[in-house]
Amino acid sequence: MAQSEKQPRPSSQPPRKPGLLYRVLWEWPWQLIGFVVMSWLFSLLLEYLGMTFFWPEQGAAHSQTMMNTELQFLSTGFTRSLLLSEPDQTIPGWLAQVYQWLFVDSGFINWIQGQRHYQRQNNNDFMREFNTIRLSLLAHLREYWLATVFITMVTLIRLTILVLSFPLFVMVILVALVDGLGRRDLRRYGAGYESSFVYHHAKRGIRPACTVPCVLYLSWPDVVHPTVILLPAALLLGMAVVITTSMFKKYI
Repeated sequence: MAQSEKQPRPSSQPPRKPGLLYRVLWEWPWQLIGFVVMSWLFSLLLEYLGMTFFWPEQGAAHSQTMMNTELQFLSTGFTRSLLLSEPDQTIPGWLAQVYQWLFVDSGFINWIQGQRHYQRQNNNDFMREFNTIRLSLLAHLREYWLATVFITMVTLIRLTILVLSFPLFVMVILVALVDGLGRRDLRRYGAGYESSFVYHHAKRGIRPACTVPCVLYLSWPDVVHPTVILLPAALLLGMAVVITTSMFKKYI
């Protein structure tokens, strides 16, 4: 009886959270990869739905036009960058190399084009009859395979534009921090109103202000200029940071 009373009690302390180094080197990269893959899959889903219901007459030409236009946005709008010298010349070459590795060297493009060639070369009467039915189906599926290729390249181009736009968001955050801290000091040394309700809600809005516009931009099912989405996103992020910083408690 005495031994049972001396048994150690389980610790009531919450589990220890991982440190900053673990999150930077392991957790955040995997979250970023999952974020990009989710946006890519959602973009493919929207393109497939559009090819089926909204622009069936265009087929894969719709996504090909998107790819060419987005590449033009990248070449004309990012001639200079803080992250890379001459991005308008360097990045298109990288994207062409990625296209070569993913779709040409892997044999994916040759496989798509070889389906029709195989059917034309077959001399068996029964197989020709059977392949006539398959031809219409494979020709329809071929448009979806080509759209997959073009949408993948569109996602990579838009992801590159997001990376090159990173200094814009850093500048907006820094300006918002300075403005918010100035407003906080005025409130601290005056008789300003302090609201933890506004602070916590504004703080929770910072992460959606970063992620939602990025998902929207990566998954947009048509041609869209980066400024149309990224500039309002930067302003929204700046407003959230200003409100969060200015409403931070007066005394620490």
